[in-house]
Amino acid sequence: MNLSLVLLALLTSNTPARAQFDESAFRQALRVKRNVYLAEGAFSGGDRLISDVKISGVRIASNPAGYDRVVVDFSKSERPPFFLVENDPSNQRVTVTVYGKVKTDFSTQSSIQSARKTRTLSAVEFLPQVESDRWMFTLSSKNPMKTEVFELSAPARLIIDLKP
Repeated sequence: MNLSLVLLALLTSNTPARAQFDESAFRQALRVKRNVYLAEGAFSGGDRLISDVKISGVRIASNPAGYDRVVVDFSKSERPPFFLVENDPSNQRVTVTVYGKVKTDFSTQSSIQSARKTRTLSAVEFLPQVESDRWMFTLSSKNPMKTEVFELSAPARLIIDLKP
């Protein structure tokens, strides 16, 4: 069969597309720690109306309670801007996306060195800002990790707790 005929048949089909969407894998980030960890899925939170974003730090350390903590510090706002934290166990990676016109003002090398001292993380990668309305970084581990995400205000912070 001709490829263009196959494409035409697909484009004109009356059968609606159905995507796999597991709503239970998405959580709203809370404003307090609750010890609710996800093995996979995503957390979202923050204020969608904040567009001018300045990140003043990404702090990474192990906690004596058995988890590693990543803190994203924001200046210029009472609440964090809109964010999405996605835990992908198949790639042993957590991807953090902060939305808005993001400017960073901190030492990425300091954060990378801190990540090496944790129990869970094998690497942190700060990605170049390719799009003008978001900035991303990834947290990688040697084994799948569970995540808990919450936000704090005054000063605005995004908290990501990771445990094996």
